[in-house]
Amino acid sequence: MTASGAVALGGRVELPREAVLLTTALGPCLFGTAFLATAHLPGTPVWNAVYRVLPAGLLLLAVRPALPGGVWWARSILLGALNFGGFFALQAVAAHRLPGAVVATISAAQCLVVPVLVIALGQRVGNRDLWAPPIGLTGVALLLFEGETAFDMPGVLAAAGLALLSATGMVLTRRWGTPPGVHPLSATAWQMTAGGLLLLPIAALADGAPPRLTLAQLSLTVWLSAAATALAFALFFGGLHRGVPATTASRLMLQAPVVATALGWTLAHETLRPPQLAGILLVLTAQLAGLRTRDPARAP
Repeated sequence: MTASGAVALGGRVELPREAVLLTTALGPCLFGTAFLATAHLPGTPVWNAVYRVLPAGLLLLAVRPALPGGVWWARSILLGALNFGGFFALQAVAAHRLPGAVVATISAAQCLVVPVLVIALGQRVGNRDLWAPPIGLTGVALLLFEGETAFDMPGVLAAAGLALLSATGMVLTRRWGTPPGVHPLSATAWQMTAGGLLLLPIAALADGAPPRLTLAQLSLTVWLSAAATALAFALFFGGLHRGVPATTASRLMLQAPVVATALGWTLAHETLRPPQLAGILLVLTAQLAGLRTRDPARAP
């Protein structure tokens, strides 16, 4: 054990559980910055997703170069489609058809889907994994939802699909882990790169030619790719690979709309009304009350 309390195993530093939870939660906090930035990008949602995902995957591959082998080729493509290709395509479509607040509220329903998927895969979940997510989702709704918003059905369906893809990808990422001897950054890079490549033909069909970015849009895209994607998913998936249960990780994702609201308040001079403050309190209650000390045991 090192002086800081971390344990080194096989060349990898194993952090204390509290530090793992903290670094995992930083990922959704970085995700939350995307809501404000995406509003200033061109009206080509799928190309925006390509610009965000593919460079992020190549960046992580440069940091931890490795290639998948055997079954991990298929797994990387599937997880890339769930966690990145389909995820960001649907997120971009929903964000261009609905206010970001509504997209965040609907997609946050992934915290309700994850416990169901975990049970379906033969694992037990605790009572907290069932009652804490609805509290957090209610908080997100109070935090973001505007009652007079007009619903666009394709946008709603895209946001709902986003929640389903996010939940499925999160559960499978936690279940499959990484190949022996492969760093989690490499496994995450495989998924990002696969997702970005899958998005290329979809972008060409849906949005036509790639858009030209202004200097400001290019700066936002660099932030979205390097910080809100590469670093954010490295931290978040790193927590899953270090043992954070998928049910806990799904609740940590609720930090993203909290950060988005905080940025809107501080940078866009938006106001925080009493229902929004109550929503923040409910989200934090779900985060703290739902944390568990260990993974649930596998069902026999």
